[in-house]
Amino acid sequence: MKVCLTGLVVLLLARAVPAARPAEHHPLSELSWLVGGVWVAEAKTPDGKPLRVEFKCDWAEHGMALKYVIHFKTGDETVPQYEGMYYWHPAKKRLAMVQVDRNGNVTESLATTDGGNVTQENQATGDDGVTRPQRVTVTRNGDDAFAFKAMVKRGDEWVEGLSLTYRRERLDAPPTNR
Repeated sequence: MKVCLTGLVVLLLARAVPAARPAEHHPLSELSWLVGGVWVAEAKTPDGKPLRVEFKCDWAEHGMALKYVIHFKTGDETVPQYEGMYYWHPAKKRLAMVQVDRNGNVTESLATTDGGNVTQENQATGDDGVTRPQRVTVTRNGDDAFAFKAMVKRGDEWVEGLSLTYRRERLDAPPTNR
């Protein structure tokens, strides 16, 4: 009984310890500004209804990846649209990203950071098995906002596929109705 109780105390203490983070000089630490609160962007659905996009990012428990989830909210419905993670790819010597959407489409990327800004060269593979290139930029605007822009290839040209501005809502603050 004493061994069981001791094991339970150790388990509870281990869960109370915050997630580890990589050393300050680790390339992944350049994205640490994404952690905390919920990042919110407002958009419209294809039929013109308001769409709230929520991006939440946190450290993986071992501290060697940033995991995220993106929810789409329309009216009373919340849909987990994307889940993914950023990590350091040791063979490629680059930050990398992998993301899976709710339909099973997979996006893989190599990323470059510059002062917290991110540039990605994505390969999005649809459920049809066809891979399509994308270019993504995340431009930090202070501590609590960033611009997200995705470009897709149409023929030989790159065209804007999506552009959103995210603003951080602190978890202890009431949500805004923008």
